[in-house]
Amino acid sequence: MINEQGAYGTKYGTRFHLSSAPMLAVSIANQLQLAVTELRSDGMPDLPLPIPVEEAFSIHVHLRETDKGSLWVRGRLLAEGKLSSGSACIFDLEKPPVLHLPEPYNFLQFYIPRKTLNAFCYDNRLEPINKLLWGSKDADNTLHSLGMALLPALRDPDSSSQLFVDQVGLGILAHAAHRYGRVLVKETAIRGGLALWQIRRATEFLEANVQGNTSLKSVADECELSVSHFSRAFKKTFGQPPYRWLIERRVDMAKTYLLHSNLPIADIALRCGFADQSALNRSFRRLLSQSPGEWRRSNK
Repeated sequence: MINEQGAYGTKYGTRFHLSSAPMLAVSIANQLQLAVTELRSDGMPDLPLPIPVEEAFSIHVHLRETDKGSLWVRGRLLAEGKLSSGSACIFDLEKPPVLHLPEPYNFLQFYIPRKTLNAFCYDNRLEPINKLLWGSKDADNTLHSLGMALLPALRDPDSSSQLFVDQVGLGILAHAAHRYGRVLVKETAIRGGLALWQIRRATEFLEANVQGNTSLKSVADECELSVSHFSRAFKKTFGQPPYRWLIERRVDMAKTYLLHSNLPIADIALRCGFADQSALNRSFRRLLSQSPGEWRRSNK
């Protein structure tokens, strides 16, 4: 459980006069690495409250168009007017912005502590990032898509796993560093995949926890790697990220139940680590182009 210490979640929502703001956290050893918060309203009745200074970045991606917006930093008007759906804004919270949105709005905030960005660069042999550069009202389709992937989990935390949230969070961090940090690789050599003992340990650990809500950090620890190194090495080894690999194992397990039991599909979904039958249906159709019921009838 993360204790909200920075400008994210409910604490950030209160700055915009919101009573609540759903938040997802990516954390390692109870240290927040990145937070995603959804903020939506019919419009601000008053100017937002000041945001305390801290060593972090706040990236906003708008999910709906709003006609009237204005942005000040240190008393200087930086931008005003229409904000399109998919447009992104980046704020250095060492220079807190004042963002006034009098019209209805809906945006995602990606909160990234500076120390998280520095650790990411160190782990990936990248030059340190001093600031994130952006153009006013730039569209960012990648960040918009990553945020949309997390929206169901934000609105219904039981609908997704922490492993999935960690994986998407890592993608957000990598994208922000490369697109806005203009990072440079220190070395040209590319690290390889997992060692044989790491392959065995990772697959055994994931198989043993196929029904649970496993975090990316816990698997990386088993392989004695950082989360970012493990994620990259796993994908290089298996051709897909850990979350996708785990979903395939869960579908394999579901097929065994479908073939050798008369359990209702909803029960099978829960036994195989899916949040509900709908989640099993989506994964099954993506991998096999059939629903679990259709597959059971055609194979039994």
